[in-house]
Amino acid sequence: MVVEGLDNCLVKFAKCCTPVPGDPIVGFITRGFGVSVHRADCPNCAPEKRKPEEAGRWVKVSWVTDGDQPTAYKTSLSISAKDRDGLTLDIAMALSVVKVKTTSLSARSMPDGYAAVSIVLEVKDQAELTSVINKLGQIQGVYQVKRAAG
Repeated sequence: MVVEGLDNCLVKFAKCCTPVPGDPIVGFITRGFGVSVHRADCPNCAPEKRKPEEAGRWVKVSWVTDGDQPTAYKTSLSISAKDRDGLTLDIAMALSVVKVKTTSLSARSMPDGYAAVSIVLEVKDQAELTSVINKLGQIQGVYQVKRAAG
C-alpha cells in the first residue's frame, strides 16, 4: 500500500467497506491509528459527508503489487433471494466450488418470503471477488448479490 506523502505509516482497511486489491481506494488519516483505507464508493467517505476541517486528512492511496502484501483480504457480501429450503446449502456449496475461505455465513428469513444472507469471506483481489459474486448470482432464487458498505 502506498500512501501519498507519507512513508512507513500504519495502514488498516476500513471494516465498513472492506476494500480489496483492484478497488479504487482513498485514505483517511486517523488520530492515533494510522491511515484507514476505504473503497472510493464507501458511503462513509462520500464528498458530501466530509467535514471541511478534515480536508487535509484525506489522502491518495494506491495498491502495490509486491510480496509484502497480505495474500487474502476479508470482505463482506449481502445476498437477497427468494426464501426456500436449501438456499443456505446452495450458497455454501457455491462458495466451496470457487474455493474461497468463508469466515461467516448467516441467513435469515424475512416476513415477505425473501431471505437476507450475509457472508464474510477472504479473497485475493477484485477479480476473484467478481467471480464469487457471479457464481452466487447464478443460484436459483438469488436476485441480488452486492458488497456490503457503510
